[in-house]
Amino acid sequence: MAKDKIKLNEEKFAYAVVSNYHPDEIDDLKASKAILKRYLTAYYMAERFNTLEDRQFEAAKGMDFSLLASGIDAITLR
Repeated sequence: MAKDKIKLNEEKFAYAVVSNYHPDEIDDLKASKAILKRYLTAYYMAERFNTLEDRQFEAAKGMDFSLLASGIDAITLR
């Protein structure tokens, strides 16, 4: 079981998510909005992951991956 904290760089993660994304939209504005939505979603998820990871290490000395996994599953888009 790993004991090192994982820290995602939100910007790099979000860029990696959208770097190979090609929306089906023909209209430039709609395509840009789709890419921006994907970027922001990825950024938000990485931010939430980092928050959950920090809490995981602060809450207990031992790693409880079930808490982290349930937190990631609870992330919803608005």
